[in-house]
Amino acid sequence: MKTLLTLAIAFAFAATGFAGQKKAPCCASDAGKTECSQIYAKLNLTPEQHSKLDAFQARCEKDGCSEESMKKFFKNAKSVLTAEQFAQLKAECGKMEKRG
Repeated sequence: MKTLLTLAIAFAFAATGFAGQKKAPCCASDAGKTECSQIYAKLNLTPEQHSKLDAFQARCEKDGCSEESMKKFFKNAKSVLTAEQFAQLKAECGKMEKRG
């Protein structure tokens, strides 16, 4: 199994813009990957959920971790997580954003 998502959900924050859009929290950096893997570990994901979140996060990174791509990530994540897991994901990612 991949290391808990070459964790890109959600989230090393950059204040600079990307293609004219504000950067959103993203796990594209090494520090972000560590923090995202800690978040995912708290969610008690099934292997299938983990795999899907990995794919959603990779797409988010490819799209530049913009606010729009993060919205799409969360929309997709909501479709594979339980309500409790999704609420926890949003809360943890929100903490990262406030610190960023």
